[in-house]
Amino acid sequence: MFTDKEPKTIRLLHIVGDSRFGGAARIILRLGQIAKAEGWHVDVLATDPTFQQAARRHGLGLVNVDVIRRDIRPFWDLAGLCRLRELLEREPYQIVHTHTSKAGFVGRLAAWLAGVPVIVHTAHGFAFHERSSSSARFFYATLERIASRWCDQIVSVSEFHRHWALELGICKPFKILAIPNGIADIRSPKIAPADLRQRLGVRDGNLFILSMARLAPDKGLEYLIEAATILQRTERRFQVVIAGDGPVRARLHGLARDLGIADRVIFLGFREDVDDLLAACDLVVLPSLREGLSIALLEAMAAGKPIIATSIGSHLELASQAEMARLVPPADAHAICASILRFARDPSLMARLGMSARALFESRYTEDRMLNSYRQLYFDLLEVKCSLRLPRPSGDALCADTQECMNHGDSGLLSHTRQPRPDGGHQRSL
Repeated sequence: MFTDKEPKTIRLLHIVGDSRFGGAARIILRLGQIAKAEGWHVDVLATDPTFQQAARRHGLGLVNVDVIRRDIRPFWDLAGLCRLRELLEREPYQIVHTHTSKAGFVGRLAAWLAGVPVIVHTAHGFAFHERSSSSARFFYATLERIASRWCDQIVSVSEFHRHWALELGICKPFKILAIPNGIADIRSPKIAPADLRQRLGVRDGNLFILSMARLAPDKGLEYLIEAATILQRTERRFQVVIAGDGPVRARLHGLARDLGIADRVIFLGFREDVDDLLAACDLVVLPSLREGLSIALLEAMAAGKPIIATSIGSHLELASQAEMARLVPPADAHAICASILRFARDPSLMARLGMSARALFESRYTEDRMLNSYRQLYFDLLEVKCSLRLPRPSGDALCADTQECMNHGDSGLLSHTRQPRPDGGHQRSL
C-alpha cells in the first residue's frame, strides 16, 4: 500500500519462468510496454534466452533468476518458491502478474506469501485440454482451484476458457474475466510475395500452405505432415511451409523423411517475418490439439487468409461469430487433407472466408481492445487494493500518450466490455 511519503511509481512484475518464447510471450511484452508508457517500472522474470532478448528489445527490465521450471520437481520447486518469496519481499512490486500454469501456481503463492498488494494471473490455456483424461482434468483443475485463492483476478484469453473454468469450479464468476487475445494489425510485406516464394523454393502455381507454431506436441503438426502425404496422391502442386522451432523439431523432420515427403515440407525454424510469410502464402493450416486463443490464428485472420483449424473450444468460439474458417476434428489428417483440397478447388471460397476472417479480426480481436482491457483491470485493482487513484485518459488520449513507446499505429484504444469485480479485501486467507 502507498503512503503519502512513498513514491507513486507503480512497479509491475510479469512472472513467466522458463516458458519458451511463443504467442503468450508476445502478449506479455505488449502488456509490459503499455504499462511502461504509463510511467510504471516493468520487469519480466523469464529465463528463456529468446524471451530475455525480446524483453530487453522492448525496453523492459529483466529478473534473471531460475526459480520456476516447467517440469514438476517437488523439492526443487519448494526451494524456488522460497527464493521467489524472498525476492518479492525485498522488491516493492505493487502488481505481480503471472502467466502459464506452472509459473501461475508458484508465482501466485510466492506473491501471496510475500504480501504483494495486487496479484493477477492470465490463463493462456490450462495444463489440460478437451482431449485430456478425466483424471488429468481433475488433478490440474484442483491445482488451479487452490491457486485461485492466491490472486485477486484470473484472466482467461477466451470466453470458452472462462466458461470452462466456471464449470470445473476453479473459481467464482466474479474472480475470472475474459479478455480475448488481440494483436497489432499486419504490416505491409518488406519483400514482394513472389520473391519470398521463390526464396523459399515454392514453385510458381503451387499451393503455398503455411503453418506457424512452436514445434511442440500439442500443436498437432504431425497430422499436417500426414495430411501432406495423403494430399500428394491426388494433388502434386503444393508446398507445406512450417515456421517455428521447438522440442519436437527433429521428430517432425524424421516423420517427413520417413513418409517420403521431405521435399514437400519446408521447416523454416524460428522466424520474425511472419507478416511477409502470410502475405506470400495461399492458406494457413493450424492443427493444434489445444490453445488458449491462438496468436497464429489471429495473425492469419488479420492477413485475410483462408484458414483450416481444429474444432477445439477457442476455435469454435471464433467460428461461432462468423464463417471465417474450415474447422476439422483434432488429430485427423484425412480431414485436413480434404479441407485443403476443398480450398484448392474453390478459390472463391478461399477469398470469401479470408475476407470474413479479416472483418472479425477488425471488430473483435485488435490489440487496442485487449491492451485497454488489461490496463483498466490494473487500475481497478490498484484503486481497490492500494486505495490509489490514477488518472485515466480517454481512449484517444491514451493512444497518443503511448504512441511513441509502443510504436502503435491504430486509432485509439477501445473500452472493454466487462468490468472486473475484485473482492476488495486486503487480507489474504485460505
